Amino acid sequence: MIDDNKLLTLKRKKLQQQILYLRTELEETTIIFDKCLNEFNVDFRKYFKDDKTKKSKNKTIHRVKYDIPEKDVNTVFKKIAKETHPDKLINKDISDMEYDAKVDMYKEAQRSVKDRDWSRVVEIAYELEIDISDIKNDDSEYLNESVKRLIKKIEQLKTTYAWKWGHTSDHEKGDVKIIILQSLGLSDK
Repeated sequence: MIDDNKLLTLKRKKLQQQILYLRTELEETTIIFDKCLNEFNVDFRKYFKDDKTKKSKNKTIHRVKYDIPEKDVNTVFKKIAKETHPDKLINKDISDMEYDAKVDMYKEAQRSVKDRDWSRVVEIAYELEIDISDIKNDDSEYLNESVKRLIKKIEQLKTTYAWKWGHTSDHEKGDVKIIILQSLGLSDK
């Protein structure tokens, strides 16, 4: 006889690990993309009339927005807030370090709720040992959605002109530059 709860737990664990891996890959891809974008901006600056891109430091974190039901995410967040909201912690006898850690968790949960990032909200709840089984027993649909969104974001970054430019060898850059400029309706003259 197959233990359905054990299978569900293993499935969730596997999806959570895949999400953690993909988040790390997105972080790495973002760092590489930012380097490629800087190189692209330097090499193509003269072709763009509105040169605001060089002045703004590209410190944007490429957060992924998820399409998870707001009600479920908010319900988990309320449980997290009971344990981590700064107002709830004031009268508790905890160290400054623990206070700061819980406030940081609260802020991270808040950002995750805004993005409807189910996996991160649930991860924070588990770190705090908060039971959320009454909200969503089988959340693999949400976790699969997170996996798809992360993969899509990574692919989007890797299909940009900046990424292509940053990964073009020096001896091919002349030809690639012509192709990019033509596709953008710009001229190399």
